[in-house]
Amino acid sequence: MIVQYECSQTLEQYAKMGKENEFPVVEQCPNCRGAVMMRRHGYYWRYAIERGVEYRIPICRLKCPSCAQTVSLLPSFLLPYFQHTLRQVVVDLHSGLTRLVYQYRQRIQFYKQRYSRQLKQVEMFFRAEGFRERLPGRLKEKAIKLLEMIRAFGEATFVRRSRGHFKTNFMAL
Repeated sequence: MIVQYECSQTLEQYAKMGKENEFPVVEQCPNCRGAVMMRRHGYYWRYAIERGVEYRIPICRLKCPSCAQTVSLLPSFLLPYFQHTLRQVVVDLHSGLTRLVYQYRQRIQFYKQRYSRQLKQVEMFFRAEGFRERLPGRLKEKAIKLLEMIRAFGEATFVRRSRGHFKTNFMAL
């Protein structure tokens, strides 16, 4: 299972500190809901890409002493199962929706398809947050408006606060 946590560092700082980062203490197992102190269970390494720079970063793993299940602690600037950072995904999506891009067209097309499947959930999140304005009728204009709202809200804050509005994670199937 993956648990995202709010990371105050940038990707560069996180990569530089490596295993010396301060990882949060988890006092309840997300699998069995037991009120136990999760134990450090090592790290795995993954790549994070932002603005064309590739970083190899550690992801902390925890193990529940009660149910023996493991949990990975993913920093807020990453999306589960994506190598590109959350900020990079949003920037690529925005450029793909607002203008014609040839450089990374397959990746951007993939992001656009995933995002278009979740437009209704994104809209419902902002409605629950109090947004009452009328959205554009055309799908592309609506997608751009909602993406600009995500950027204004803060990408990591949006992902953290919108967990209950999506079946899995933002940009996941």
